[in-house]
Amino acid sequence: METPDTPFGPNKLGRKHIKSFASGIAHMFSCSAQHYAWLAYQHRLPTVTIDLLDLRIEPSEFDIERNRILAGMCQRTLLRNAEQLAPPGAVVTASLSAHFGIDDYSEDGRSASIGRSVFTAILTDDRGKEWRVDHAEERMLIQS
Repeated sequence: METPDTPFGPNKLGRKHIKSFASGIAHMFSCSAQHYAWLAYQHRLPTVTIDLLDLRIEPSEFDIERNRILAGMCQRTLLRNAEQLAPPGAVVTASLSAHFGIDDYSEDGRSASIGRSVFTAILTDDRGKEWRVDHAEERMLIQS
């Protein structure tokens, strides 16, 4: 889908679109984060943070290949969107975090239902403005 011409030039977006980038990334991550949720449950670590520019995942229990693939997909989406910003606009920091409701879960032997989970994307532009979006899922089903 092409974006319309703007005062910044053809197909360039203003900084206000950074919030929509953050929203899309938080939603994209939440739709595929079941393995992160399973690790949160297994290790009793309710929070994971991902530096989307450096692809650093913390805590280390979450830093496995399967999780790096999803983080990489989010990073590519961010970079593709950020390329559309009108100069001198840029995203200089980008983090994604998830807080899983592991204290509120139920098990049936094969899967678990994790309670309310909040996915947060925080992007900072080159002027220091922080763009934050929270995306909540009331329940997540995770498979063992």
